[in-house]
Formats: sequence, C-alpha cells, structure tokens
Amino acid sequence: MIIARVARSFRQHDWFTAAVELVLLSAGLFVGFQLDRWNDERLDQQKANEYREQLIADLTVERDDVDQLTAYHEQVQKYAMTALTAWSETPAANPQELIVALYQASNVIPVTSVRGAYDALSNNGLIDLVADPALASRLSGYYGQQLSIFFTEVKRYRLELRGVMPVYVQTRIRDNCTQISAAQRIMEELRADCDLGLEQAEAEQILADIVAHPEMRAYLRQGISRDGISIQVLHSKRSFIEDLLADLQALGQRP
Repeated sequence: MIIARVARSFRQHDWFTAAVELVLLSAGLFVGFQLDRWNDERLDQQKANEYREQLIADLTVERDDVDQLTAYHEQVQKYAMTALTAWSETPAANPQELIVALYQASNVIPVTSVRGAYDALSNNGLIDLVADPALASRLSGYYGQQLSIFFTEVKRYRLELRGVMPVYVQTRIRDNCTQISAAQRIMEELRADCDLGLEQAEAEQILADIVAHPEMRAYLRQGISRDGISIQVLHSKRSFIEDLLADLQALGQRP
C-alpha cells in the first residue's frame, strides 16, 4: 500500500510527499527487520537456556554415577587387600570369607557417559548458543575423553581367578553376595554379609587351589594398582564435572 502511494507521488511530482512516504517505508522495513531479529535472538536464547538445562541435568546424573563408581571401586580394592592376605601366614579372614574377597576383587564395572544434550548441540552446530569458546572447548575436551577404554580393559587377575575358582562357587557368590541396584543406572552392589554354604574342608581346598596358582598373587597386585588408578581418574572426572556445572549455572544467572 505504501509503495503504491510513493509511486503515485513520484508520478505527480509531489516530492515532499514522496520523501515522507519513503522515510515511512524505510522506517517500517527497519522496524520489521529489527523485530524479526529480536524475535530470532529471543528464540535462540530460549533454545540455549533449554539446552543448557539439559547439559546441567546430564552432568548432574553423570556426577552421581561417578560417585557410585568410585564407591564401587573402593569396595573392590578393599576386598582385594583382604584377598591378598590369603598368601599370608596370618590371613585377615576365614577361608570362606577369603574366597568371597578373592572373587569380589576381580570385579569390574564399565564407565558410561550421559551425553544426549551435548551430542544434540554438537551435531547441529549449536554449541556456541550455550557456551563461550573457552567453555565450548572444555565441554568438547570432557566429552571427547576415552575413559571407557581404560575401564573396560579386562583384568588379567579376573580371567585367571575365574578360570580357577569352581563355577558353582562363583554362582553362589553372585547369588548371595551381590545385588543389583537400578536407581539411575544398573549398578552392582557388593555385600559383605553372605554365606556360601561351604563345608570347612571344602572351603580350605578351594582356597588352597587358588593360592597355589603360580601368578595369581602377582595378578591380584596388578589389579589393586589398577583399581587405585581408576579411583584417581574418577576423582579427576568428578572435579571436571563440578567445574563445568559451575560455569554452566553461572551462564544461566547472567542478565
């Protein structure tokens, strides 16, 4: 409509009216474009806030997973230290308890990553909406870690111990000495209060067969060292998560 009026003013050589109409047209276009830009920025900010909240939720779940994994590995290491006394003249437990400790010391559990929000941002090129370049780089570094390879590598001790210990004993330990928790993820919990129902002589013979393995104690020591490193790695991972959470939450508080 306004374009038609401008054209008519030009045809009638009404330069003043034409100039006014042009100014109004330009102003209208500018306001329209500005409103569109503001609306796009508002939608981008809304989307950024949603993704940031999803990232915070994912990292919070992952932090809780790390806490559970750390407690699990600490428990495995505690069993391993008890199991190591099976080669001592003064064992720290009776034969049945040592058998349980030897088995529990062979346990491993994989490390997984909760990364749905980050993958969605990264795959769609939207990470810059959520974080500044420095934080985006740190998020990339965190999610680019290949820790699962370290935690899924099979312990030599695990292979050897489970190759020597009778299968029915392993089954009794799994049935009576562990339980599965699935609060946020499937997690095996190790229990100290378990009875394998073994006769004394039977337990002593099983323990003697394990202790007689020429390399079992060396493999157990390697496992203890590895579990110690796993715990250190998990502590570092948790600190990394805490720093990322603090920065993401601080972004949400900016005006």
